[in-house]
Amino acid sequence: MTEYQRGALNAIRTQPDCKRAVVFLHGFSGDRDDTWDRLPGLLGTAVADWDIYTLGYATTFLPDLLGVWSADPDIPILATMLTTQASIDPLSRYKSLAVVAHSMGGLVAQRALVDDPKFAGRATKVILFGTPSTGLRKASWVAPWKRQLRNMAAGSEFIKTLRQDWDSRFEQGLGFQLMVVAGEQDQFVPPESNLAPFHRECRYVVPGNHLSLVRAADTNSPSVRLLVSAFSDAPAVDDATSQLALAAEIPDASASALIEAGGNQMSQLEVVRAALALEQNGKRDEAMALLQRYQTLGTDVQGTLAGRIKRMWIENEDLGFAQHAMSLYQEALDKARKMGDASQIYYHAINVAFLEFVAFDRLERAREMAELALINASVAEENAWSVATQAEANLYLGRRDVALYFYRRMLSFEAEAWEYSSTALQAGQIASKLKDGELADKLEEVFTPTVRQANTIFVSYSRQDEEWKNRFCQMLAPFLRDGDLELKLWVDEGNTRLGDRWHEEMQNALKVAGVAVVLVSGPFLSSEYVMGYDLPTIISAAADGKLRLFWVCVSHAGYDATELEPFQAAHDVSRPLYALERPEQDAILLNIARDIKAAALGATERFRDQDQR
Repeated sequence: MTEYQRGALNAIRTQPDCKRAVVFLHGFSGDRDDTWDRLPGLLGTAVADWDIYTLGYATTFLPDLLGVWSADPDIPILATMLTTQASIDPLSRYKSLAVVAHSMGGLVAQRALVDDPKFAGRATKVILFGTPSTGLRKASWVAPWKRQLRNMAAGSEFIKTLRQDWDSRFEQGLGFQLMVVAGEQDQFVPPESNLAPFHRECRYVVPGNHLSLVRAADTNSPSVRLLVSAFSDAPAVDDATSQLALAAEIPDASASALIEAGGNQMSQLEVVRAALALEQNGKRDEAMALLQRYQTLGTDVQGTLAGRIKRMWIENEDLGFAQHAMSLYQEALDKARKMGDASQIYYHAINVAFLEFVAFDRLERAREMAELALINASVAEENAWSVATQAEANLYLGRRDVALYFYRRMLSFEAEAWEYSSTALQAGQIASKLKDGELADKLEEVFTPTVRQANTIFVSYSRQDEEWKNRFCQMLAPFLRDGDLELKLWVDEGNTRLGDRWHEEMQNALKVAGVAVVLVSGPFLSSEYVMGYDLPTIISAAADGKLRLFWVCVSHAGYDATELEPFQAAHDVSRPLYALERPEQDAILLNIARDIKAAALGATERFRDQDQR
């Protein structure tokens, strides 16, 4: 972002004596003008009596740790920037203001409305696109070194305070028109964060992902029509398609009425949404009847029907249901192959593979379908389903570690809870069929990490201190071998990195660790990777009480110049291990190992009230 854009207003349109203005506010790492593309101009062509501005501010992916002068401001500061801009020329001359915000910009707008009663009193319309109003799980991995992401992280103090203050400030009513808008394919901000905090009459769903929902080709684009309805004070766009999409995102009792209103004119997309909405509300029979009625519309409806029948086979083990589901999947697969639709091919092929193997014990046939699914999932748009398909396909092909990698990746995509549970259920069925207990355990760790969370011990060290790492692990080994204690060790490979995949695996390991052990030395603290990734993540988690931090002074090092300094060391740091005789080193390492065992078990509910061994 160029300097002139930071905190600067750009006038898209101004008119003599106009008393109303709308301000477009971009999101994290966005741009004052590029984020919105043509949207402000298209609004201007359709609505005449509003002046239009875009407002920029400093936000990048660069770490704030680069230095105080390059640090991006946090969200409360940006909220003050917004209210300041509203109080000075040119915005000060407008009687009424509207804010259209995207992503993090929606949090800035909410904080400004809560903090400044004068600003809230002038606000007549607030429209939030793709805003993580209850936080963002994906923000947590970089939150330690990025203020704006730390604010946005789910469970952060900023988010908790904002929701409390919003409810308190507007308990008696908003005083302005509020619209919260989700992208139907937004895998970055989940609906429970975007829509759920607000009343149903404020919620809308439009086509698009997190970015494309605010990009518009022309005035017929749903986002433009939604804005025009707001700024022309006309009734909001309220067609059956958007309402069914909303019912599928946030379950309520409206789906049946919407389906009845649709009559015989429902599209394939509307039928699938309606079926999911019905099932979300416990109306499986209605969902099945609807899908059967419209199954000739296309392969997506046919696959959705097959999925319901497949679930019935899983629940009662009647092979008749399995055969019926497989015939539907196979028929849809044949159609999808003729059309060359990669997303539909992998979707149906992987389900045929599942039924061939788990229901009918035909592994070779399952592998043929898995190969087909894998090829098409790898070239289709990357999302939770395509990545989950690659995971499952690799299970059939005997590549267990690759499959587990893709399952972990799948969980990094925002998806509905039922999508995660469906994936986990299918993976568990395959592990059971393979009679692979170790695979089942690893899948449990992936899909229910809290089962083992407090008992996972993460060890970070420099490659140059590998001998100390080996000696420490030897001292810990007797406790790891005691199966009843369920202790598990995850060792960071020091300065040997395997690219993005290794970084992702390390971050996943830290997320489920109950204890972190840091072997501190000069080489350790001089590592850019350690200081940029490992240590900030570990320290942040320890400060938030998510894990216990044990740091071991291997050799003299400048730990007091790092964020380690406030944390108590695992032993007397005035006597680094390398300066001691071997027997004393071993005694200290053994005591540390015992303390770590007690910490891991003490953090686990089923061991809290038991005597430690």
